[in-house]
Order: sequence, then structure tokens, then C-alpha cells
Amino acid sequence: MKVGKKNFVLAAVILCLFEIGFADLELHGFLRNHNAFRLVDPNDAMLLRNRMRLNTELWGDNIYGFASLDFLNDVVTDSHTSLNLREAYLDIYSKWVDFRIGKQQVVWGKADGYFINDIVNPLDLSLFLLQDFEDIRMATTMLNTKLHTGNHSLEILVIPEFKPMNIDWKGNWAFYRPDSFNFAMDLGGGQLMAMTLPLDYREEVIPRNGLKNMEYGLKLNAFLKGTDISLIYLKAREDQPKMKKTVVPGNIGIPSAIQLTPIHPWFTFYGMNFSRPLGMFVFRGEGGYYPSRLFDYVPADQAEMMTSDFLLDRPFIQAMLGADYQLTGDITIAIQGIQERILNYSNTILRDEVASLGSLVLNGSFFNQTVAPMLLTLYNFTNESYLIRLSADWKYSDNFTVSLGADFLGGGSMANSYGQFDFGQFDKNDNIYLKLRYNF
Repeated sequence: MKVGKKNFVLAAVILCLFEIGFADLELHGFLRNHNAFRLVDPNDAMLLRNRMRLNTELWGDNIYGFASLDFLNDVVTDSHTSLNLREAYLDIYSKWVDFRIGKQQVVWGKADGYFINDIVNPLDLSLFLLQDFEDIRMATTMLNTKLHTGNHSLEILVIPEFKPMNIDWKGNWAFYRPDSFNFAMDLGGGQLMAMTLPLDYREEVIPRNGLKNMEYGLKLNAFLKGTDISLIYLKAREDQPKMKKTVVPGNIGIPSAIQLTPIHPWFTFYGMNFSRPLGMFVFRGEGGYYPSRLFDYVPADQAEMMTSDFLLDRPFIQAMLGADYQLTGDITIAIQGIQERILNYSNTILRDEVASLGSLVLNGSFFNQTVAPMLLTLYNFTNESYLIRLSADWKYSDNFTVSLGADFLGGGSMANSYGQFDFGQFDKNDNIYLKLRYNF
């Protein structure tokens, strides 16, 4: 069994301290078998995974502890069994201030299946959306302080640990990464020469953990006239790497290759959430603004190409509006519209100026809440790509659940993704899956 020594020791110490210092201890978790098979050629197994999750909860006077361990084995992606300390934190409560210290998840967004304001924790997209949504967000070590009075509160995050987004560049769920770059070089006098340069991907530059690279954020929560409102500020590094590019000159001064180095630059983020019930509806929304963000672009000429990193600094804005509605006593429907826009746009930027997406979620609960079907549809209007998930959970007993589902992806153009969310990258990954889960 492959086990991280640091995680194992930390988990053991936490559990021992909890057992000694707390009056109440509860152990629970689940066993889950998750199998997925491709519906198109080569019709192979995409996932054959067994997971055991062990959660520990402990209570004391004005104190609470939680630790979650994952034992994971997948014969498709890795033949070894691994141990992962998923979360481990301690809560300390008082009359007007609470502290949460340790490895934790922070949810700041309200969008379904998309991340606008919910950007505190990095994402695990190694299996894209094949895994459960609850497993996509990765916990990060931080101090979360919450000051509260009445219906108002202020959250203060201090994050000394940087953790990059987990992206797969090889395998079934690899994000598109081209091998060459095509462009037209201006030779002067109105003459253009078409060129193709090979791309050389270098080792990712990961910032060191410490006070110098410490991230921090604020979230002000208020309840005004029946509406939940939140204001957000975050100073952090990009979890998804940006590609800094360096041109390698040839023997006669003409470029011979381009080196790409994944980096994680700083960003400043301002956001807002709201949620308001109105009759049978719940209206919700969120928005975010980056005063400065980096985007891939094509330099205007050879001189600029030799000195540029092919990254252009522009403001960026995102917004979501959605509504939830109780269609019947057994069915709920949720719709939302999302738009992203690059401000001060330049035609040399490889990404579209505007990206528009929509989603539809139908949830049902039938036969005394033992059967729960679900339909999730995400559609990118800009590149005409889509994701459709159909699933049904059958709760055989309080402890045992059987889930059957299918994912369909397509549309778009893989050759023009450039960081834009394109479900068409995975159009060969339509799959059907079966999950068996036992809770204990």
C-alpha cells in the first residue's frame, strides 16, 4: 500500500489527541465501488475504483474536531492503494468569534457545476466530472476566523499553503495541450510567412509555502430585508497554471521553438453573492471581478515575439443568475445563466471576448424518498459544447445505495479551447457508470 508518511503521521497524531481530549467521539464513513465504462470505441473501462472513507467527529465544551481519511484503489489509473488525509480541522467557538484551524474546504459560491466565487480551494479535475462533485474541491490548510453578531458575520481567511489545481495532461481526461503553434510572421512590405513552431513544455513552477506567499481573503455576510448578501475579497495565486512562453531563436534569428513554463501568478478578486426566496422560487446570483488577469495572445510581429511571454494583462468579469423552483411535491428544477467577459479586449487574444453558459438541473424524489433521479445539463453557447448527466439513486436501505448513470459530452472545437471551458475536449468519453455505496 502506498501511503504518504507525512499524512499518516499527522492523521495518527490528530486522532490520538482527539481521543484523549474530547468527551464524545463518533466514527462513521462509507465503502464505495465505482465503475465506469466508455460507450464509444474502444469501449474500455475508464474507472474501476474502490474507496473507503473514514470520518472522525469529536465534541467537547465549545470545541469540535473533524478528520477524514480516504483509502483509495483504482486498477485503471493506479494499481496501488493510497491513503489521503482529505480533511482535518479543529473548531473553537465563543460568543462572538469562531476559529477553524487545519485542512478544510471553504464554499463561497452559489453556482451549480461552475466555479465563479467558489475559488478558495483548488479543484481536482484529474477525472474531470466523472467523480462526485463533493470530491472535486481539494481541502487546503488555513486559518478561518468568523466574527459574528446577529444575522451578520465576517469571515477572515489566512492561507499559508499553496496547492495547484490537479489537472490531467495525459490519459482519458487530459485537457487539450497542443504540440505546435501556428502563426504568420510579418516580413515587412506586406509579406507574410506561415510558420509552425514546436512547443516544449517545461516543469511547473510551484510557489513555496510561507509568509511571503501567504494568501488571504475576506467575506462579509449580511441578511437584509429577506435577502442573504455576501461581499468577497481574495488575494491569492492562480490555481490553474498560466503558460509563460519563451521563444528559442534559431541559427539565423528565426524562431526555432517555444518553451512553455506553467506559472501561478497573483490575482486580486472582488465578488458578491445573493440569495432570496420568493414564494415557490429561490433566486440566487453571484459575480466576480478581476482587475488584472493573464490571457494567451499572439504577438504582433517577430520583434515583440522575441521579448514577450505571450500573456496579455486584462480585467475580467464573471456573473451568474439562477432560480430554483419546486415544480411538484417530488420534482425541483434549477436553471442558471453564466457569462464571462474580458474587458479592454484585443483581437490578438486567443480566447473569445465573451463566453456564455447555461445549466438546467432536475431533481426528483419518489417512492418515499428511496428513488432519486437527476438530470444535469451544462451548455456552452460560445463554443457550442455540452455536458449531459443522467443518474438515478436507489436507496435499498438506510445504509446501502445503488447509483446508475451516464455522461454525454460533445460539441465545441478542441483546437480553439485556450483555457475556455470546452466540453467537446472529451467527446470520446461518453460513459455509463455504476456505484455501490455502503454507509457505516
